Amino acid sequence: MPRNKKTASGYVPPPPIVEQKRLRQKDPSIVPAPPYLLASKLLDVGCTLPLVGNACPPATEGGWRAALPNKDWGTFPDGKLSHSFSSYYTEGDVERDATYADYLQRADGAPAGPGSLSTTLGHYYDFAFKTDTTTLGDLTHPSALCVLFVLVLIVRIVKKICLPRFSALGLQLGRAAHGDQWEHDNADRIAKFGEYVYRLCYHSAVSAYGLWYFWDKSWWDAAKGGTKNLWSGHPNHPVEPGMAWYYLVQSAYNVDALISLIELSLTLEWVNPFAYSSALDFLEKEHVVDERQRKEQVFKMMAKSKRRTLLWTPLFEVKWSPTVRGDFREMMAHHLVTNALIFFSSYYRFTRIGSMIFLIHDLSDVPIDMSKLANFVKWKVTTIVCFAVMVLLWVVTRLTVFPFVICRAVLLESHEYLVLKGTLDPALHDAYYMLFYSLLGALVFLHITWFLILLRIGWTLVSTGERHDLSEHKKGEKQN
Repeated sequence: MPRNKKTASGYVPPPPIVEQKRLRQKDPSIVPAPPYLLASKLLDVGCTLPLVGNACPPATEGGWRAALPNKDWGTFPDGKLSHSFSSYYTEGDVERDATYADYLQRADGAPAGPGSLSTTLGHYYDFAFKTDTTTLGDLTHPSALCVLFVLVLIVRIVKKICLPRFSALGLQLGRAAHGDQWEHDNADRIAKFGEYVYRLCYHSAVSAYGLWYFWDKSWWDAAKGGTKNLWSGHPNHPVEPGMAWYYLVQSAYNVDALISLIELSLTLEWVNPFAYSSALDFLEKEHVVDERQRKEQVFKMMAKSKRRTLLWTPLFEVKWSPTVRGDFREMMAHHLVTNALIFFSSYYRFTRIGSMIFLIHDLSDVPIDMSKLANFVKWKVTTIVCFAVMVLLWVVTRLTVFPFVICRAVLLESHEYLVLKGTLDPALHDAYYMLFYSLLGALVFLHITWFLILLRIGWTLVSTGERHDLSEHKKGEKQN
C-alpha cells in the first residue's frame, strides 16, 4: 500500500478517498465499526465549515486527525478514526442524473437558443415524461423540490375543494340512516368522513396505477430473479419517468398527510401576555418559598385550567383538537419515518424497493378507509365485511410481504449485491445501513402496534357488536 509523506509532526495522513475506497473493496475487514465511521464523517464535515474549520489543523498537516492525542487512532487503515468516505457514490460509479440542460444538448434538433413557446413546452414535456434518470428522480435536487412544492399545493387545493363536498355526502348518508339529530351529535365524525373519502379516492387510484405499472417489473417476479433485481445494476439502473412521477406524487401526498395530521390534531391559540402576570397576583406570596416556586405553581395552574392543553407558554398554547386521532403519536412517527425513507431512498436511488413499500401500504389502506367510512355512518354489516378484508390484507401485506420479502431482501441481499458484487464503498454501506435498518424496523414495529389495535377493535366487535375505532379515540368512540 502506498503511504503518504509524513508531516512535520511525524503523522502520516490517510490516502485520498478514492484510494481508501479501493483498499476497502479489496479488504472489507479494515473498515471500522459504524460509530467510528460516523464520528469520522462528522469531524470531516465539521472541518469544512467556516467557523469550526478554523479550529482544525490544515489538511496539509493531516487535518483534525493530526491533533488526536493518540496518533494511532488516525493512522490508516488500522486507526478507528482514520477512514474518510464520500456521502454519495464516488465519481465513475454512478451516471449523473440528466438535467434539463443535458436533455437539450442531446435532444435531436434542440434549438441553440430560445425557441417558440410550443417548442419549449414540448421539450419540458419530453424531459419530464419521456426521459429516464433525470433530476426529477432525486427528491433532494432543487428541480424536484420545486415540482414537489407545486404538487403539495395542488394536493391541498384539491382537498380544499373536495373535502366539503365529501363531508356533505357523509351528512346526507348519516341523515338518511339515523335522522336529523345525528347531524348535531356527530359534527366531528362528518368532518372526518370527508377526509377518509379523499383518502379512499387517493389510495384506490394510486394502487390501481401501481398494480398496472409494476405488474411486469422483474423485482416483483420470482421467475425473473425477484428481489435480487432491486440491487442488480445499482446505482445505474434507469429511473423511468413513471417511477420518478410515482415518487413525486407519493411524496407530495405524504408531506401533505404530515401537515394535515398536525392541522387535524392540534390547534394553536394566542395567549394574552398579561394573563401570566395577572395569574401571579392570584397566589399569595406567603404560601410559597420563593419567586421561582411561585412561577412554577402558576404554570401548573394555568396548564390544568386549559382543556386538552398540550403546550402552554405566556404567548401561545397548543391544544389537542376535538378531531385529534387517537393514534396521533403512532401516525406522527409513521409519517416522519415514511418521509425520511422516501427522501433517503430517492437520493441513493433505491426507488425500486421504495416503490414496493409504497404499493403494499396503499393496497392495505383501501379497506382501512372503507371500514372507517362505513363505521362513521354506522353501516354495521358493511363495517364488518370491510374490517375482515382489512385485517386479511394487513396480515398479507404489512406483516408478511413487508418483513419477510422486502426487509429480508435489505438484510440478506443488499450487502452482497451492492458491496461484494457492486461498486458501493464498504464504508458508505457500513456507516448508514443501520439508519435504513432502523427506519424499516420502526415501520415493522408500528405495523405490529396497529395490528394489536385492530385485534382490540375486533374483540369489541365480537363481544359487543359495536366497532369502536380506537385509532380515532383511545378509549373508543362515543356512540350516538
